[in-house]
Amino acid sequence: MRTPRELQGLWRASLRTADGWRTVREPRGPYATASMLEWGSITKGLVGTTAWLTLEVERPVVHYLPGVPDADMTIADLVHHTSGLPRLPATMRDRLFGDPYRESVGVSLDLAAAVPATPRGRFVYSNLGCALLGAVLDEVHGDWFDAVRQHVLEPAGIGSAALVPAPVDRVVPKLFGRAIKPWALGESSFAAAGGVWSTFEDLCRYAHWALEPGAGPSRTVSWQREGASIWINGEVRAAGAVIANAAGVTAAVHALAKAPHAADAIAAALIEQEARPTRDG
Repeated sequence: MRTPRELQGLWRASLRTADGWRTVREPRGPYATASMLEWGSITKGLVGTTAWLTLEVERPVVHYLPGVPDADMTIADLVHHTSGLPRLPATMRDRLFGDPYRESVGVSLDLAAAVPATPRGRFVYSNLGCALLGAVLDEVHGDWFDAVRQHVLEPAGIGSAALVPAPVDRVVPKLFGRAIKPWALGESSFAAAGGVWSTFEDLCRYAHWALEPGAGPSRTVSWQREGASIWINGEVRAAGAVIANAAGVTAAVHALAKAPHAADAIAAALIEQEARPTRDG
């Protein structure tokens, strides 16, 4: 059986153990010719932490944005995906080949569309909810990304993060010799739900900062948990990324042109392989 390091395809990975970070796979293909890669929904970790640090999270969203229809929905609901809001507004649809975010470029978020589809308090993953959280941060700070830069990116030592990097700098796969055009997330009113790009090294810096021993829970407030495992991931048009921690090992993985959640599978395999000698010893 092939080890995770022998898997084919376009992906990068680094691991952090008690001995520090080490590279699992050197850059190749698009990773060797460009530097900026998509975080996708890992962006939500930045936004959730910034909201937790700068807003009164138990306050209703309408306190900040009076145009929101639901008077009971709180900031904490948006951070934890318990607002009842659907993944996308009813007027938007996930498309296999199209770009669902293109129509929201240059258009303010429609607050009237923030209508819950399920009962409040139940976990329902929502890009709409995180976009709404970005709108709250815009209202309070003037610009949600500036607030994220101040409260997360700069403390984490991240300098490359951007919403709309130059096309020549983007790490993207090719199909029939042509680069696959990324979704217009970073240019849209849904940027706070998944629009950040950075170097792979800065993705690892975020992992290091968020999971730093002794760090407060606000740094991972929007992450997912199961038992002793904690992770945050993102899927966009032709890429996926994940930061995962379990058994004392942290993996940061980015993958191009693979099946959905391929990065998650690679991270799980790398952590399993790394942790096995410790358990068996």
